[in-house]
Amino acid sequence: MPNSNSLTAPIPQLPRPIGGVDEMYVHQLVAALEDAINILNSERYRRFPEIGLSNLKSSGDGLRAGDVWQDSGTLRVVRAGDTYATTLVGTTGVGSVTIVTS
Repeated sequence: MPNSNSLTAPIPQLPRPIGGVDEMYVHQLVAALEDAINILNSERYRRFPEIGLSNLKSSGDGLRAGDVWQDSGTLRVVRAGDTYATTLVGTTGVGSVTIVTS
């Protein structure tokens, strides 16, 4: 029984030459290759209704390469070598403050 990741159509087997290679064999070979290419191309655009993208993280922090996260409604994919900050910290200085108590 095929699993959910298997192709829905079997890839045709290539014909074997019987008694040598002739024009008929070449036509059969080309037809089989074209059929295989068409099947593979149709599977490339296969839909996967069983995939759900709920409860996505809003940062790539802690995720592995290839994992998906969302950034304000845009899906992002963690790439190898990407780094994410878990906390943003900033400091600044503006003049001085004097506190006087009486």
